[in-house]
Amino acid sequence: MRENIEASYETICREICRKLDLHCCSIWFKEINRQQRLGYFEKEGSTDDLTISNLDFEINKHVLEHKVPVVIENLKNDKRFLGVKTIPLSVRANPILHDNSVIGSITFYNQDRINEVLRDVIDSIAVELAFGLEQLQYNFTASRQKKLRKELNTARIIQQSLLPKQIPEVQGITLGVRFIPTYEISGDYYDFIITDHQNLGIVVGDVMGKGIPAALLMGIARTITRSIARHDLVPHMALSEINSSLFPDLSNQGMFLTMFFALYNPQQKALLYASAGHNPPIILEGGSEKIGLLKSRGIFIGGCPKLSYNLQTRKLGSGDLVIFYTDGLTEAKNHQGEQFGVERVAEILKEYRYCEVPAMLDCLTMRLMQFIGDREQSDDITFIVLKAE
Repeated sequence: MRENIEASYETICREICRKLDLHCCSIWFKEINRQQRLGYFEKEGSTDDLTISNLDFEINKHVLEHKVPVVIENLKNDKRFLGVKTIPLSVRANPILHDNSVIGSITFYNQDRINEVLRDVIDSIAVELAFGLEQLQYNFTASRQKKLRKELNTARIIQQSLLPKQIPEVQGITLGVRFIPTYEISGDYYDFIITDHQNLGIVVGDVMGKGIPAALLMGIARTITRSIARHDLVPHMALSEINSSLFPDLSNQGMFLTMFFALYNPQQKALLYASAGHNPPIILEGGSEKIGLLKSRGIFIGGCPKLSYNLQTRKLGSGDLVIFYTDGLTEAKNHQGEQFGVERVAEILKEYRYCEVPAMLDCLTMRLMQFIGDREQSDDITFIVLKAE
C-alpha cells in the first residue's frame, strides 16, 4: 500500500514538472514527530548527485516546523540552506493546510524566477492536494490506532502472564483475589510468593500513574520483589531492599510505588507485615466481629534512595478475615461523587463473613459494581481476601 501511495505522488510530481516546465518538485507528509517524502521528481536528476534531494529535506522541514512558505530567489546565494553550486534555482515551498493545521508541504524548483502566475498555480495545487493528504492522515491515524490497540492487547496478555497463575494452598488459611484493571494494562501489582522456608509472602502494590509507563514499572517491581522476598527476609527489611533497587527507575520517571508486604507463617499462624505508604488492610476478627486496620507507617517506594520501615506482627485466630487492597477499591465513586470507602468494605465483610472466599469475592465485586453504576471506572481495582481457618 505504501509503495502504491509513493508511486502515485511520484507521478504527480513528474506531471507537475512536465506541464509547468519545472526543474524539480516534491510533496511531503507530516507524521507524528517526523516528516515523510511522498513524492519527488528531478528533471535530468542523477542518482549520484543528491544535492537537491538532501536540500529538499531541510527546506520542507523548515516549512512544516514554522508553518510558513519558503521563497528563495536564488538558491545558490541563500544562506539559510546549504546552497546548490551547480544550478542557480529559485524555490517556492508551500505548506499544505487542513483546518488551519499543516499536514504536508509541496516544493517547486525552477531555473527561472517563479513569477506571480506560476505562484498562483502553485498555491492552487497546494489547496487541491490538501484533501488527498487529509485522507492519508486519516488512514494513517486509523492504522496507527489499530496497531496501538493490538500492541496494548499484547501488553495486557504479557502483563497478566506476570500475575500469579494460581493461588497457593497454604495450611491454615484460604486465599482469593480479584483484579479489575481500568484499561488494557494496569499499574496495580499483587503477588503470592512461597519462600525458601515455606512461608507465604503476600504483596499488594500500586504504581502512581497509568498506562504503559506504570505497567513497565509494575513488571520491574514484580521481578525485584520476587527475587528479594523468596529468601524469607522480614517485611520491613524487604521493603528497604526493594526501595533501594527501584529508586533509580522510579525517580528518573518522576513516579513512585506504594506497597504492602506481609509474610504469613503457617506454623505460628502469624502475619508479619510492613507498609510503604500503602492502604492498611482491613481485618475482621472471627470471634468478636471487631473491625480493625493493619496499620504500619512507611514512606512510598521511590521517595528517597534509602528508607527504613516499621515491622508489625499479628496473630490470626479462627475465622479472622483480612482484605488487602489498592485504593481503587475504597476510592471508587458513584454518580454523586461518594466514595465506596473503608466502612462499606468492612460492612460487606461482616455481612458475608460465613461465606467461602470465592463467594465473598463475588459478593464484594457485585456490590462494588452496583455502587459505581454506569460511571466510568477511574482507577485499577485489586483486592485479596485471606480467611483463617
